[in-house]
Amino acid sequence: MTTPFATGPDHPACGICPATRLPREGFVVYDRPSRECPFNPADGHRYTADGTPACVHPDKVGLAPDRIAPPPQPLDLAPEPARRRRWSWTGR
Repeated sequence: MTTPFATGPDHPACGICPATRLPREGFVVYDRPSRECPFNPADGHRYTADGTPACVHPDKVGLAPDRIAPPPQPLDLAPEPARRRRWSWTGR
């Protein structure tokens, strides 16, 4: 299991902050609450449109607003074989 970014009882992070339950690569940081990361009343947390947890108090967690979580690891996809073109545009 990974260690949460904000640990210890004296850390000023909010009780619902993703920093208290996720490592740094698991959430994004916004400079303030916004429509880009709405509050979800079902579980009490904020998420981006793609479902990434969001922190909206960067001063409390000691991070600069970045809005970008570390990118996921690239998938190993086999290259697609080249296709032959059947038609060509001659411009006539």
